[in-house]
Amino acid sequence: MKIGKIACAAIAVACLAAGSIEAKEQTMKFRLVTTPVSSSFDDVPNTEGHKMGVGKYAGVAVFEDGRIAFKDFVLTMERAGKEGNYTGYSTYTFQNGDSLNLKFTGAYSPKGNGGDYEVLSGTGAFEGASGTGRFDMGKDPWKSAYYWDGSFKLELPDK
Repeated sequence: MKIGKIACAAIAVACLAAGSIEAKEQTMKFRLVTTPVSSSFDDVPNTEGHKMGVGKYAGVAVFEDGRIAFKDFVLTMERAGKEGNYTGYSTYTFQNGDSLNLKFTGAYSPKGNGGDYEVLSGTGAFEGASGTGRFDMGKDPWKSAYYWDGSFKLELPDK
């Protein structure tokens, strides 16, 4: 009888411990408007229409749940005619100070512009976060700003 109670207690403790190790999954959808802060492009020598550049951009994201985040990011770009690709790093800082740090890659062509995120780290409620995301350019009416639809699929450790 004692062995049965000890075994049940051990199983209960193991289940509780496993529950605290499990990560919570959270999907965050948002709309984002960005604008260049600075950028520079140079022609690739001896390759007509091929350019490379770097840029610093900023913007504001509004999430489905009403949260707002400032996005600050840098990227490198390669352009050949009307097509190109880019890679960079961004930080989304929410109004309460929590933040997500991400790496992204993307590409554009006459068919569209979009890419993928990899979550690198976070602070506050996002401490220990990992995950992925997606972003796609939407139709925007502005000459010097860009509209995006995006989402993050986060794994957050139980606290």
